[in-house]
Amino acid sequence: MHVLIDICILRCYHLGMTNHTDSTHRQLPDLSSIKYDPQQFRNIHETEYGQALWNFLLQPDNIIRMQTATYLDRAAVEPLAPGLLAEFGEDVAEDRVKQYIGHAVRQIMEACGYHLDRQGMRITRDNLFTSASRYRSDAERTMSISADSRKKWMEKTANSPFNKWLNHQVKNADGTLNLDKLYEVARRWHIEERYEHLNVGQIRMNIGVRLRKAVPVAEYTSSPQELKTVVD
Repeated sequence: MHVLIDICILRCYHLGMTNHTDSTHRQLPDLSSIKYDPQQFRNIHETEYGQALWNFLLQPDNIIRMQTATYLDRAAVEPLAPGLLAEFGEDVAEDRVKQYIGHAVRQIMEACGYHLDRQGMRITRDNLFTSASRYRSDAERTMSISADSRKKWMEKTANSPFNKWLNHQVKNADGTLNLDKLYEVARRWHIEERYEHLNVGQIRMNIGVRLRKAVPVAEYTSSPQELKTVVD
């Protein structure tokens, strides 16, 4: 289970974060000059065990894990648990050691361009840690997401060539769905199922899914003038 989760996290990183606009997500930061201030954890950090833990946290794969967990709104230390247990055994579960790890991770995350977002976030899955801190990219610190901006984002994202092609044919002037027109388009592509036991939105989604499979891509990636001719 832990291996599967780890693979999914790394896949998320490469598929999702490499396309993110924030440069801290596209490449690993250079941590060669990072200096850790152990503060109240000096008695752990200055031991061989503490140095081994610190070096473990700085491994590139573990930086990726922490960044990916942060990208997914999870605690940064959460995906580190399997590797920590495998590398250091059950002794790593000692409270003082886990506190040292959390303290060190904070300084690493700050060096990577993140800031503390929330402390004591509960981890609900089986894990070495029961609660830990979550971080945010510094690029998000000044970002304000209003209901209006979220609505505009949804509209822009949903405005794909296929949806534009279909909506142009099945929506009324006021933007509402015209079921008769939707059924007419569906019949043109040999889709007879009406899904009348569902609500209007679900009917649109089900027929839309089938139309995506039936309609050639070239049909809805035509130029606007060609599209108008086809619809008219």
